[in-house]
Amino acid sequence: MKNIIYALTRGYNTRDGYNWLIQRNESIYEHITSKWDIPMLLFHEGNISQSDQEYINALYKGSPITFVNIAEVWTFGYEGMCRFNTLESWKMLKDYDLALRIDEDCIINKCETNPFELMTDEDVYLKSVYWAESHSETNETLPDFIQFLTGITPDKFYNNKFPYTNVGMARVSFFNEPPVNILLHTIATSDLQRANRWGDLPVLGSVLNIFAKDKVGTLNGMSYRHISHNTIIECK
Repeated sequence: MKNIIYALTRGYNTRDGYNWLIQRNESIYEHITSKWDIPMLLFHEGNISQSDQEYINALYKGSPITFVNIAEVWTFGYEGMCRFNTLESWKMLKDYDLALRIDEDCIINKCETNPFELMTDEDVYLKSVYWAESHSETNETLPDFIQFLTGITPDKFYNNKFPYTNVGMARVSFFNEPPVNILLHTIATSDLQRANRWGDLPVLGSVLNIFAKDKVGTLNGMSYRHISHNTIIECK
C-alpha cells in the first residue's frame, strides 16, 4: 500500500504566517509519523518559495515533506480551495492508495492506532465526525443541483451526515471512479459552485451518501484541535 498524509496550504509574506502549519506538522510527527513512517505532502498555490519550503522542512523531524505546486489548476480564493479539495486533489493523489487529509489549522492531540490500519477492505472513507452544513446559500442551492444531475431526491443524500473533511482518510481510487468523478467534476466546475460557495464538505458528503453510504468508517482513537473554529474534535 502506498499511503500519504496531505494538506493544501498557502504561502505567506513572513515566516510567522507558517506558525499553524509548523504546529500541525509537529503534532503529526509526535502522534503519527514518529511511530509509523508515513510520508507527508503539501499542496500549495505556487507561492511558497524554495527557501520557505526548506524552512518548513527544517522544523519537521520526520522524513522531508514533499511540496507540490498546484498553480496550473488553482482558481483562487475560498471557492478555489473548495474546488481543489472536491475535485483536483484526487487526480493529483491518484498514485496513492489511502490519503489522510489533515488541514493546516488542525493540531493532532491523540492518535492511538496507525490510522491507515483502520481502513477495512469495504471502507472508502474514514471520518473524524459527522458535521452539518451551516451555509444557507449552499443548503438552498446544492441539493437541487445534485438532484438535477442524478435524479435522486435530496432526502436520500442531503441529511447533514457529512464527514468533517478537515481531517479524514480517503480511498483515492473511489473518488477517481468514473461515476463518482464525473459527478464531482460537474459540481466543482459549475459556475454555481463559485457563485454559491459550495464547500467540499457537503459535496463529498453527498457523494458518499449516494455511492457509499455504508462504507464510511471512523478514525477511532484520534482527536484534534480545529484552530479556526476553536473546537476539540474527538473522532467517533
